[in-house]
Amino acid sequence: MSQPWLTFALLFAAGWLAYGLRVVRRGLREHRGVRLLGVRGSLTKGEVARGPRREGPTSHPAQIRYQAGPRNQTYRRAPLNADQHSLWVGFEVVARYDPQDPRRVVVVRTQQTFNPGTYVMNGLLLCLFGVGLAVWSLI
Repeated sequence: MSQPWLTFALLFAAGWLAYGLRVVRRGLREHRGVRLLGVRGSLTKGEVARGPRREGPTSHPAQIRYQAGPRNQTYRRAPLNADQHSLWVGFEVVARYDPQDPRRVVVVRTQQTFNPGTYVMNGLLLCLFGVGLAVWSLI
């Protein structure tokens, strides 16, 4: 390793690999939030009606407004995975709800995030890029 460019290339590759692993970890964490629902669920669009707030020692999660169920009723509920997303008033969200109990809902993504599968796929591609860069620099 007497060439300085080789050291730089390997550090650059390690950085891409670490960033890819971080993105994969985020995607898996958000996918775990979708599994809280327990069923495949149905997709719906909604918006954040009330942001997270604190009243004295009690902390209240954000609430989203969405239409669900057989008669397209409007619900205003706190999602099961409200702590995994930054939910501010007015944000558009894509949510999954339980068809048997439309009051049970999880947020799949917001207007500022992707769905969990996209994070995992992008993270894996970044990891492959880092490994490929390391192999290319050693050849």
